[in-house]
Amino acid sequence: MSVFEPTYPPRHAEPLSAFKTWQYARKDLLSIWAEEAFELQLMGSKILNQWVYIANAPDVVKHVFVSNHQNYLQKSPQMRKALEPLLGDGLFISDGETWHTRRKIQTPLFTAQHVIEYSRIMVDTALERAEAWAKKSDGDTLEVLPEMAMLTAEIICRTLFGAELGKTKSSEVVKAFSEYQESIEQMALSEFLGIPDWVPVPGTSMRKARKAAKRIHKVVDDIIENADYAEDDFTMLAQFLKLNQRDEAITREGIRNEIIVLFMAGHETTANTLAWTWYLISQAPDVESKMHAELGAICRGQTPSYEHYSQLTYLRAILDEAMRLYPPVPILSRQAADTDYIRGREIPKGAIVMVVPWLLHRHESLWEHPNQFIPERFLEGGSAFKQDKYTYVPFSIGPRVCLGKYFGQVELVLTMATLAQKFRLSLPPNTEVTHDCRLTLRPKDNLPMQLFSVS
Repeated sequence: MSVFEPTYPPRHAEPLSAFKTWQYARKDLLSIWAEEAFELQLMGSKILNQWVYIANAPDVVKHVFVSNHQNYLQKSPQMRKALEPLLGDGLFISDGETWHTRRKIQTPLFTAQHVIEYSRIMVDTALERAEAWAKKSDGDTLEVLPEMAMLTAEIICRTLFGAELGKTKSSEVVKAFSEYQESIEQMALSEFLGIPDWVPVPGTSMRKARKAAKRIHKVVDDIIENADYAEDDFTMLAQFLKLNQRDEAITREGIRNEIIVLFMAGHETTANTLAWTWYLISQAPDVESKMHAELGAICRGQTPSYEHYSQLTYLRAILDEAMRLYPPVPILSRQAADTDYIRGREIPKGAIVMVVPWLLHRHESLWEHPNQFIPERFLEGGSAFKQDKYTYVPFSIGPRVCLGKYFGQVELVLTMATLAQKFRLSLPPNTEVTHDCRLTLRPKDNLPMQLFSVS
């Protein structure tokens, strides 16, 4: 069986100077690494009077995200500055009592029973996308990333607001979100390099960001104001409003902030993973063949459903491997509330401590053939099953693990299964696939691929 190894940025023989790191990072955050970064386990440097550390081994990740997580509850100042105009006190950037209260409120929204209900929305929306694709001719070109982005945006909007409202509002919200991300995407660079939040960052326009945030706020506020729901309504907005009316545990503004967090978390990262997966399987014919064989054996020509989720083990392994090679969020950052010690090394108060999944997921001593696309490693008995769980963190880990992790896993499997049953995507000859790494890790230039029906 041939194994596909996707291209990745060249690695430097020696670590770059601070100035060189800045030059490379402005173009691509993934191009700054030396070979040793994929071997070292704890790295630290001081930039503009700010200490920045990278946790790059399972025990260090566990220490920061679990064992001593109380010291690392806060996101970095740069991340908070970038997202506060949009998210307010939303779960993604809040901490302390606000974070605990909001987390407790939202946890019941993601029970298995709720995800079963949401899974019907996932499949129905994917079927609509399949109907649109069926109107095209074999060999037609699709821009895969925007296609997946609209699919996941409609799924999360319908989950949040209901079928009809979600369908009409998704494109409006997506456009405003894109404008917001474009205006702050250089913040990922400043965060990564530990640049203090008071230093102006070229390419960042907080004025433009606030304008886009106001548009998003208005759309969501209008939806909340005019919302009407039945007692058995499983939309997330309906559940929030019931809580609001019951005990005022969350205000209308708080509901708006959390709705926006859920959209942000459930839209782009999932779309990126789906796009990367289409690319990877198109370059690995054996993997694609095994996936189609499994779909045929498990679904037997029927529309995929929640009942098929646990049975589609190979498809799940493909998606897990895609998230290992292309982690949806390239930087997971925290700020030390107090002085700490990791492996005997002092971590001063205020230091930024990061987990960089791009490094962790390709670490030379943690993974066999770390740069190769090998879904089998995630099958039962595969090498990933023998790994420490802190070596693989596509959804983060610990108390701040992504609340919608199970929702996202089910969505990835069911949407991919629904579309792959009917279609395959082929990369045009001589196409070079590269990445764009800012707030999220996505294919560059929208990933154009050719569409073909599965006979």
